[in-house]
Order: sequence, then C-alpha cells, then structure tokens
Amino acid sequence: MTVNPVSHKAVLLLRPGNMPDAFTRQLRETGRECFVHSFIEIEPLPLDKKQLTDLKQRHWDGIVVVSKNAAHYAAKAGFTDVPSKYYAVGPGTASFAAKHLNTPVSCPTFIHQSEGLLDLAELQKLEQQSWLIIRGEGGRELLADALRARGASVDYWEVYRRKQLTLNDPELIEQWIKSVGTIVVTSAEQLGYFLSSMPSSAKTWLDNCQWIVPSHRLKGLIPFGQSDSIKVTGSAADAILMNALIADGKTHD
Repeated sequence: MTVNPVSHKAVLLLRPGNMPDAFTRQLRETGRECFVHSFIEIEPLPLDKKQLTDLKQRHWDGIVVVSKNAAHYAAKAGFTDVPSKYYAVGPGTASFAAKHLNTPVSCPTFIHQSEGLLDLAELQKLEQQSWLIIRGEGGRELLADALRARGASVDYWEVYRRKQLTLNDPELIEQWIKSVGTIVVTSAEQLGYFLSSMPSSAKTWLDNCQWIVPSHRLKGLIPFGQSDSIKVTGSAADAILMNALIADGKTHD
C-alpha cells in the first residue's frame, strides 16, 4: 500500500449540513479535525395535493424511500400511515423513514446501494405488482428499470430537488489544501460540483489525498489518486464511514 504522509491531517466531508453533528463530533473525539461542506442545497418541490391524495389511496405492493430527504419531504406532505412494505437502500434512511413515516422499513444487511436492495429475496419476482419510488428530481434509473424487468409497474413521486451551490472562497480552498488529507464524498453530484469548483492549482493536493466513497461507481468518477488511495466502503451509513476514517487514521499515523 502507498503510504500517504498527509492522511493523518483533517477530513473534508462533502455532504449537506455545514454545522457540527454527532458524526463530526465523534470524529473530532478521535483527534481528527473535520471540515463539512456541501455543494448542493435541497429544496422541496411544489406539492400537488391531487397527486398526493391519489398516491395515498392507491394500493402499493412496495414503496422505496431513496433518501432521508425523500422521507422528510414525504412526511411533511402528509404521506404517513400508508399501508405497504417499505424499503430503503441503507440503515440510516431506513431508520429515519420508519420514524417519520410511522412504518417499518427494510433495507439490505450489507450492501447499502440499489444493487444490494435488488438482491433481496422478496424483490426477485414482482409480476403484476405496483411499486412507488419516493425520491428527488432526476436520479438513477437503475432501481426502477430492474423492478420493471422483474414484472412490476413503477411510479415515481419526486418530492425535492437539488440545487448547486457555488463556491467563491479562495481562502477556504487554500485552507483545505493546507489542512485536509482525506476526502469523504457519498454523492456523484457533490463530487462533480466539488471538482468543478477546484482551481488547477489544487490538482496535486487532490491527487495526494485519501478518498473514502460508498461505491465503486463513485470511485470510478474520481480522476485523481491511485487505486489504493480510494477506499470503497459499500455503504454511506455514518457508522461504516466512521470505521473507515478511524482505520485510515491508524494506517497512516
């Protein structure tokens, strides 16, 4: 393994929420400083009350909640106590959705991605079933395409949109370059906006950083570093990301 001399430095966590939370506090307790920055702002889509009434009255064999934001805005719209089998990609979203939608939510045990969800035994044969996917505007079609290929009819309910936040702060970027040795990113959109915001002078820093991502798909979008400088966790759950960061710190101390 290539030993990176800067990986014991601060962590840059690219995800919504610029204020300290339990994850960043726990990381700082391990002795690592953490910067949190988002290049995406989440905002709700206008609520179509007629559509909401229709969705609540229809029979659904399965409902997939793709993110905490999807669960939050669905619950805020009044989509609670709707009978069905509910699914999420990972345990964080499953727990959040169960609490806010007032229903049990299942998720894969190990692989917290759409591919892991599609491996569940109860999702293999779906002939003549009706499924609803609650998500943000746009997004991957993998899940819906796979469910349809297995015989289900699939509808989307898009409850929020992502808006790019521009970064015009050269001093902040310079602080990252001087301080950060590990970058954690769980969203392809966050990664794309982050990279497009970096000046050419940041290339060497980005190439020398350790990266932690939840999927091989995301790893393939990083045009920097060697293969062993990019850790794939298989999940974006906080506990798994934390374990990867702790291991990263121990490996390179």
